[in-house]
Amino acid sequence: MNCIIICTFDDESQRWTAASDDKYGLVLESDSLEKLMERVKIAMPDMLQFTCNYIGPINLHFKAERITHLETAV
Repeated sequence: MNCIIICTFDDESQRWTAASDDKYGLVLESDSLEKLMERVKIAMPDMLQFTCNYIGPINLHFKAERITHLETAV
């Protein structure tokens, strides 16, 4: 099973958020990307078992992006 996980850092909140781009409903957050990836690795097997009765190998594809807020002078 292949799962794409989008990890986004928000400068304003200083938090990383992970969400799956599919129907599994994954939404997690953490203060570091490494911690967030570990949380996803722990959560996904259970999530897949409960949402689609899947037990087996999982390929997690992490994609990271960062949102930066800029203030401009008027």
